[in-house]
Amino acid sequence: MDRKGKRVPTEPEHLSRPEAIAVLRDALIAMCGEDECACAAAARSNVFCGGFRSLSDKELRERFDWIARTRPHASRGELERLAGLYHLGREEVDGLPLCCDVETRERCGCDGWNRFDNLALEGAVLELTGRHVAVG
Repeated sequence: MDRKGKRVPTEPEHLSRPEAIAVLRDALIAMCGEDECACAAAARSNVFCGGFRSLSDKELRERFDWIARTRPHASRGELERLAGLYHLGREEVDGLPLCCDVETRERCGCDGWNRFDNLALEGAVLELTGRHVAVG
């Protein structure tokens, strides 16, 4: 703010793509509850990519078909819970901090960080942290 109380535009903070992803990773990890993956936290909070919420029932069943196939009468909530536990298990097995990192490699439920271009990362950093950044 200037002396007259007007907001002064500031230059965005410049981050590399890996730095922006690290910021988002930290923000998403902080959002996750006990035994909750980032897909579940994003869906619960309706932020970032929307997590499981961004998938229709059909898409959820197709992307996690090995879970849905063995539980044909499972509710959506049950499938989301099981997919979330799968993500948490993959994080542990792969030694990765977040299911977004797992999905970047395995591309099971989504395309992980690869689904976001730099502009989308900028918007996500702003949404989750309030920081105005330029990624590139």
